[in-house]
Amino acid sequence: MKPLRIFRVMLSVATAQAKILVRRNLYRFSVFVVPVFFSTLLYLVYPEEEQALLVYYIVFGSGVASLWSVSCFSSSIELELERIYGTMEAVTITPAGLELVLISKIMANTALGLISFAVVIAYSSFVLKLPINISNPAMFVCSFAVLILSFVSTSFVFATLLTLSKNAFAWMSTIQYPVYFISGMLFPIEILPKWVQTISRFFPISWAVSLMRNSFETGSVKKNLIFNTLLLTFFYFLLGHVLFKEIERRSRAEGELV
Repeated sequence: MKPLRIFRVMLSVATAQAKILVRRNLYRFSVFVVPVFFSTLLYLVYPEEEQALLVYYIVFGSGVASLWSVSCFSSSIELELERIYGTMEAVTITPAGLELVLISKIMANTALGLISFAVVIAYSSFVLKLPINISNPAMFVCSFAVLILSFVSTSFVFATLLTLSKNAFAWMSTIQYPVYFISGMLFPIEILPKWVQTISRFFPISWAVSLMRNSFETGSVKKNLIFNTLLLTFFYFLLGHVLFKEIERRSRAEGELV
């Protein structure tokens, strides 16, 4: 397909997905209720003496956790919903292909999940009365963009692995929460056991979260941190593509996709 046609397909799918998503009760709960829950919980956990950690994890940590909930969880159950609606066969044989449709849905889910950050900032500022001072706003915005890419790539891999699963909802409920811990969304990775820290290095989200935290606290970011984050993000996109093609080939041969 030509690049312009690909863009039109992705825009159409993302627009339709956004209209569907805003009508789901689960989405509204994840965007408007979950961020407040995380913010309140972290506010009670972190001592007031650690002001930097207090502000970062309450405001941005809870926002990232809520975004992960919407991005990965919603994206992974899309395939199961396609089966329930009986549209999996039609999507699979379209010229665009299921892979492009899936990526477009993930991008729409992630984009709408950004509303959770507005909810967190409003709640932290007006209710919790927390000062929000970012050391390097430009670098923070760049690191946040990298974080979004890492979310999309990780969600793509998880959704691809669940393509043949007949119970993606249960699997995603199991996977969702461990990522909160090993990625450093809610507290520093350094306090975790060494073997958990080793596992976290294989997730682009953990590198992206560290990147965003450094730009928030000190305003300076190491080049190797940026390189590792982008490299892992690209690798996850590539891994998801390779896995998807192999799974699609096998499912077509064995007739197990739906």
